[in-house]
Amino acid sequence: MIDRFLYLVSEGIRSLWRTKTTALATISAIGIAASFVVFSAVVGENISGIIQIARGQYEFQVFFSKDVDNIRAAELVDQIGAIEGIMSASLITKEEAADIFQREFGENIFDLLEENPLPPGSVLKLRQPKDGRIDVNPIIKQIELVEGVDEVRYQERLISLIERYYEGFFAAVTALAAAILFGTVILISNTIRLSIYARRDLIRILKLVGATDRFVRFPFMIEGILEGFFGSLVAAAVSYGFVEGSNYFLSLFTQYRLVWQFQIVALLVGVIVFFSFVGSMRAVRKFL
Repeated sequence: MIDRFLYLVSEGIRSLWRTKTTALATISAIGIAASFVVFSAVVGENISGIIQIARGQYEFQVFFSKDVDNIRAAELVDQIGAIEGIMSASLITKEEAADIFQREFGENIFDLLEENPLPPGSVLKLRQPKDGRIDVNPIIKQIELVEGVDEVRYQERLISLIERYYEGFFAAVTALAAAILFGTVILISNTIRLSIYARRDLIRILKLVGATDRFVRFPFMIEGILEGFFGSLVAAAVSYGFVEGSNYFLSLFTQYRLVWQFQIVALLVGVIVFFSFVGSMRAVRKFL
């Protein structure tokens, strides 16, 4: 059993070598196309880290009504903090609001007015999702419905811009990956088809002497898987060059560097090999 398996694997390797020109073209095409997916995935993972840092800086300021005292404000903060999606809510008392006013404007509120007109408030931090964009609008609406809340201030345009481009980037990468993987299936399928055509006489002889369909198909499947594997290695090498080139370019302007994510590359190599297997299966079932 093992001898037969090793024989079929060696036949697949020899078949790859016999069609080396076509196989080399297929491997190169897969490698160059898939390298953009690998590079985009690495860049996307780095951007995701930056987005998480930026999300940690999102700050929402809640101002309570003027008739709300510090005790009632503390109750409102607890109520707001229980809203789903809010990670933390801290109380800003009227006295702390006066101190913030003095730090910001360099004036003591009591030197300008006889009493402190500043209302108490709260500073909120949102819980960051593991993936996808943050939709702050439902959270803001729930906060505004709390009795005693006068106003909610936050960087609406900046947050919306960051989240929209973040989501758009990953949608584009997903579409690119899907298109390239579909092309990989077609490319491998056509390559195996040419290999089958070139060995049609041998296949006919094997059939005449009683070879099973599985015995005939297996070497061609190995050939397709090897083409996808070597293509994915080319993609990993080319994308690594992209990362290093990008880091050199970034070093001229900033200290930030792209981090090479081996886990992501290994995952994409596995995905490319799987779709190569699908392409080879498609070819042998259709043409044998």
